[in-house]
Amino acid sequence: MPISTRAASLEAIEARGRSGQPHRVSAKLVALAKVASANVVLASLPRSLREEIVAHATFLELKRGDIVEHELSGKRVFFPLSGMLTAVRTRNDGSHFAYLHRGREAAVNAIGFDPLQITVGASNLVADVPGKVLALEMQYYRTLLEDSPALMHAMLLHASHVIISTEQSTDCAGHHPVRARTAYFLLLLRVHQSTDMLDVTHSRIGEVLGVRRQSISEALSTLKNRRVITLDRGRINVADRRELWQQACDCRCNVDRVEQLQIAGEFAYTG
Repeated sequence: MPISTRAASLEAIEARGRSGQPHRVSAKLVALAKVASANVVLASLPRSLREEIVAHATFLELKRGDIVEHELSGKRVFFPLSGMLTAVRTRNDGSHFAYLHRGREAAVNAIGFDPLQITVGASNLVADVPGKVLALEMQYYRTLLEDSPALMHAMLLHASHVIISTEQSTDCAGHHPVRARTAYFLLLLRVHQSTDMLDVTHSRIGEVLGVRRQSISEALSTLKNRRVITLDRGRINVADRRELWQQACDCRCNVDRVEQLQIAGEFAYTG
């Protein structure tokens, strides 16, 4: 089935949120670097290094459904400042599944991603929760990574977080019931959107989880009957977040880690 997200071109996204040429005004650069510290990885860096990264980056304003990168070409590293990015892979049989969810506690393409190693279908990076993202050219990022112990340290800490989350959810699709996986995805949306009113359709949840829309509708109906959520057209309201957590699969500990990182605001000092 076709991906139902609205596919805005990268050029259109950049036009909405471009930061412009490298900044010549120091005050503006400092202000943008402060904004960039909303990302936990960037906040963990010395201010001078964060300012250098910002000076070479592009700020993107993302709407829900924007495809940030087609087939995850690996040409850029993305640092979410708000919202949530989801990488959705299309299998050879046309079905979909998500294997990556990242918000401001993390980065995308930053830890040794090699697009040439991807052989199981094509992947798109999609904004499931609208927000702002800082995009850095991969070539510059790799050069900076080689020359900066502080950035390397931050990325090792980030990689540890990603590995733990990946190990926790590796068998999710094969072992956890659809209702529990649905509740987990709603928790992810909730922690990155910071509101109980979630803008997401049954079809989109089905794409992310790699299951039929009917199965998602049945799962959501059960959660509604248990007064965990309420349903509106294209929207899901979390009525009882604690019970939603109880209904979610064991992968919910990933949500706890994301929330803890967002509250902490940074990794250990890397200077």
